Amino acid sequence: MATDNGSEGGGCPECKLTLPVKQTFDLEKAVCSYGFFMMAPNLWIPSTCTLQRPLRLRDERSVMVCISQDKLISSSLNLLIRVRLLGLETLTNEDEQYLLAQVSRMLRLSEMEESAISEFHELHLEAEAKGFGRLFRSPTLFEDIVKGILLCNCGWGRTLAMVKSLCDLQSELKGQSFGKKKGNLGKHNLGPEKLEKSQKTRQPELLRKKQKNREKSETIATLQSTTSVGKDMVSQTSGIRSVDSRNSPGDLEQQKYSEDYCQPSNSPDLSSSPQPQSLRQCDLDLLFSSEDFPTSSELANLDEKFLEKRCGLGYRAKRIVKLARDICEGIIDLSSLENFTGSTEMGMCFDDVKEHLLKLDGIGPFTCAIVWMCMGNYQSIPADTETVRHLKQV
Repeated sequence: MATDNGSEGGGCPECKLTLPVKQTFDLEKAVCSYGFFMMAPNLWIPSTCTLQRPLRLRDERSVMVCISQDKLISSSLNLLIRVRLLGLETLTNEDEQYLLAQVSRMLRLSEMEESAISEFHELHLEAEAKGFGRLFRSPTLFEDIVKGILLCNCGWGRTLAMVKSLCDLQSELKGQSFGKKKGNLGKHNLGPEKLEKSQKTRQPELLRKKQKNREKSETIATLQSTTSVGKDMVSQTSGIRSVDSRNSPGDLEQQKYSEDYCQPSNSPDLSSSPQPQSLRQCDLDLLFSSEDFPTSSELANLDEKFLEKRCGLGYRAKRIVKLARDICEGIIDLSSLENFTGSTEMGMCFDDVKEHLLKLDGIGPFTCAIVWMCMGNYQSIPADTETVRHLKQV
């Protein structure tokens, strides 16, 4: 791991980190291997094969990250994953390790994951040749669980919309208190009437923010029309948030669903380096939207009725808020659960872990299988109507 701090030409400050990967690793295939890459706040940029999204520092602040792969073939046994952190001039060793651990989790770069992939490739040579074997996931298990819950009892388009709404809400709640409860966890002091009143009193401010965002979008569009930055962004050409039908598994079906359902992104392509001087000197707040996927502590403070109405989550809002509060109150320890399933005796404790997951409110057999798979275990395959439809086409 190497760190290179600074910026080019007096532009936006940034930190640069690297992660070694095997020569056989392909970032595009690792990211586009599973539909989670199409969910906000992920943004896959096909023209530069770059993954762009916010990640958290240890104090839960978000930082925009651009992840790309060094394609230069060297004499060494490893290639490099390059991680650019935009807006940071310095980074502590603790934050560096914390961020790289999230990147490693998303791309499944741990020794245990690499070993499992190697064993899979020994059994399936065709899968190795096509680059199959990794399933893209979120930087945290909490995000995986919530997205799994949002996959239940609805179409793919609604799932994408609900996830995007949660990320939008996270951005709105930064430094604000509307929609939040006061006092201890689990106690509601903001009922629906107070929430509605609070929202009404904030409408002028929210309208001003929307107008400001529109002005920023117009400015970005103007800059991009005079430069080469972002011209190949999927969101500009077809309204697709993230899709690359060239090499990703299930390319035709994936492209169809992306065209039908993915939301357009307001984030400019920040992956190219160097960028034109006029664009690199823009204010960071103008360059990219900062919405991130909410943490358990952010969701635990929300009134479930507010969350249901604001993000259109339906019955899922109550279950997601309860999950978040149980985590914050120490009733659920996701770190211990993930470490437990990652032990060498994982195969012996499958039933125990499955039973533990099924006890969590909002997790049934389908969501349990999704979460279990995201945790690196494939004894139970999540199957819904779309799975059946694909199998019928085989």
